[in-house]
Amino acid sequence: MKKFLVVLLVVAMVVAVSSAAMAAPKWRFKMGHANPVDTPYDQTAKKFAELAKEYTNGQVEVSIFPNNQLGDWTETFELIMRGDVEMGFQIANAQYDPKLNFAYYMPYVVRNVEEAIEGYGPGGWAADLCTELWAEHGIKSLAVFPVGVAGVSLREVPPSPGDPNVEKKMKIRVMPLKACELTYKRLGYIPTPIPYAECYSAIQTGIADGQMGGGSFQAWSFRDVNSVWVRYNDYFENHFIVINMDQWNKLPEDVQAGLQKAANEASAIRWEQVKTEDQHYVDILKNEWNWTIIDLTDEELTACAKAIRADVWPELKDMIGEDLFNKAMEAVGQ
Repeated sequence: MKKFLVVLLVVAMVVAVSSAAMAAPKWRFKMGHANPVDTPYDQTAKKFAELAKEYTNGQVEVSIFPNNQLGDWTETFELIMRGDVEMGFQIANAQYDPKLNFAYYMPYVVRNVEEAIEGYGPGGWAADLCTELWAEHGIKSLAVFPVGVAGVSLREVPPSPGDPNVEKKMKIRVMPLKACELTYKRLGYIPTPIPYAECYSAIQTGIADGQMGGGSFQAWSFRDVNSVWVRYNDYFENHFIVINMDQWNKLPEDVQAGLQKAANEASAIRWEQVKTEDQHYVDILKNEWNWTIIDLTDEELTACAKAIRADVWPELKDMIGEDLFNKAMEAVGQ
């Protein structure tokens, strides 16, 4: 009986010590993102925090701040770069370096989710290039956090949407980026740079006929003022799981390994979500809002991609640099 009590006491002490270790993290990191609470994006972000705690044996506690609570993506980039915010599900901010346009909006690097997984998935050629670009600004990229393929929402069906050589005579809100303006001009539209916050009212008042900049989830946000969705797949929107480089370098190897494993798993969860998320919102738009959905054929997507790579990419060469330009051209076989 005494031996049994001793065993119980030892087990209780081990559990108590383990619990104490898990309850007292050595590092507490803030981590923000732009999406609303309880969206699949937010749920996966919270899953990352759980995994980070588990795989670091309780040494790291990550607090998630959704819906731009720490600032929008332009602000949080600088905060992470300075170390004021330790981590983020972050968009590359090209204001600090034009080359970072490649990590945010570079048209037709890939044409669909399958090519995106190959290019931006673990060990992908595009993901590796982006990791190098982040590092130049004191930020460690742990993994790509995919969002999905993009398109354009419109008031009505444009003429020959899959032919980049046909003038559409429609004004499209584009992100205030040179690459966006050049891309949609080459696709036959009249590009109109408008901040996203003003986009809804611009369409509502007729300043613009539609908008680009994200996937079908973003189109769903304009369900009251638009009625057509064209899947141009002009870019694959990526966010990145990142950490301040100085903070990363201070962490022991076992903690680094735990955070990397957590990032890899969270990224893998998002890749699976991306495969079905786009169609989910397309179905809502089509069935509940009576939208017209236009899926370009493989031939049309190829024509659009070839036109952009041939006519727009060279105009971006000075912006992203010759070395990066040549690597991207070689990767896409052009």
